[in-house]
Amino acid sequence: MREYEVTLVLKTDLDDDARNALIEQIAGRLNPSGEEATAPKINHWGQRALAYPIQNERDGYYVLYEATVDPERINGIERDLLYDESVLRHLVVRKEN
Repeated sequence: MREYEVTLVLKTDLDDDARNALIEQIAGRLNPSGEEATAPKINHWGQRALAYPIQNERDGYYVLYEATVDPERINGIERDLLYDESVLRHLVVRKEN
């Protein structure tokens, strides 16, 4: 298990319920066991302007997860984020010890 930071930029046209459901769904992917001790920390950065338009969007909703994840699962998580239409961009970075 290694520590990772996962940053997402979500579309802003999602309503609050849909956005919160998506954020919790992704947190569930990062912690499939559902244990409270390994639950990812979620930091909502909120809506911010993008440096350049992405898919004709000028704003995005930023979310940062700090999670402990099995390295073998990271590729699957990134693939899921890539194909999710509500996610404009994502970045997965392994934290150094």
